[in-house]
Amino acid sequence: MYFYVFLQPEMFEEAAEDGEDAAQHLLAVLSGLLQNCFLAVFEDDRWGESVKEKLEIWPETMTRSNVKKILVRFKKRKRFLYSISPDYMGEQSDLGCVFEQAKTILLDLILVIASESNRSAPEGIEIATRRSYQQTAFEPRRSDLAVYGKTCSKGEMDEAGFVEFHFAKALKHAETVHICDRVCGNKNLTQNFRYTIRQLMGWLGGVLLDPGNCRIIFHMGQPKGHGINFVIEEIRSFKKGPLSKTAVEVHFYDESLPRPTLPHQRFILTDQIALDVDRGLDFLDENTHRCRDAYVNYQKPEEARKLLSSYSIGCISTHVL
Repeated sequence: MYFYVFLQPEMFEEAAEDGEDAAQHLLAVLSGLLQNCFLAVFEDDRWGESVKEKLEIWPETMTRSNVKKILVRFKKRKRFLYSISPDYMGEQSDLGCVFEQAKTILLDLILVIASESNRSAPEGIEIATRRSYQQTAFEPRRSDLAVYGKTCSKGEMDEAGFVEFHFAKALKHAETVHICDRVCGNKNLTQNFRYTIRQLMGWLGGVLLDPGNCRIIFHMGQPKGHGINFVIEEIRSFKKGPLSKTAVEVHFYDESLPRPTLPHQRFILTDQIALDVDRGLDFLDENTHRCRDAYVNYQKPEEARKLLSSYSIGCISTHVL
């Protein structure tokens, strides 16, 4: 549900030369990308330095101010992926490096200035200019997901396809992953909850870019009876392979009626994104190995973080696995 995009810095220069309408068009493109995209940039931050330099030649208008604000929001949400290696020997252009590494860094779209639009697109990756962006296959797909999220009917996707589509690019670069589901703990990690968490953790071990520098925190309602030890030991048993180096915690929250101390809402929150997982952590079916009926949509990370923080007083125990 998230996409990786490269935007050539020279597009800011091109927009300035083409006038205010072009600048506003580029602003609209950036605003859309902020909804559900990461911007891939060079590991030495030459992209940011170049863009800053090019924005200096823009007239001091509200459009320029808003473009700067959008870029600040990308940075605050950690949506810049410093994943492209430049040619430090200077034998290949920066854009040449992008095209060479595009498949490795899983780009979905490369945005370039008009004079570069005749380049051959790597397989499975689109190329567009500011003018042709609205005609891409990428934009209606991105926009549709941003507006409606994704609803899956029972069995629509196999389990691997479901987690890849919804979570792969969203979680790959995460340093912290909060998984909040009050009912999962309250139900003592019963069948499909247990199965989904087992499959999700196994999959995460192969997807996280740096498992050793990632922290996974489960937020659950207090299990019934002796369920606390059962839930802890089950999740501990899933922490293997690449995840053996990952810090995993389980936080239990008071379930005293009439006001349990976690929201009914189920969501995944990282240091970069937030996703509302409507049905919670039992979205995979152990019997069919396919998805159950599920709806996943975007949340504003700042609001999800504030919501989770507001319930912290109800945390009655924390377990580091």
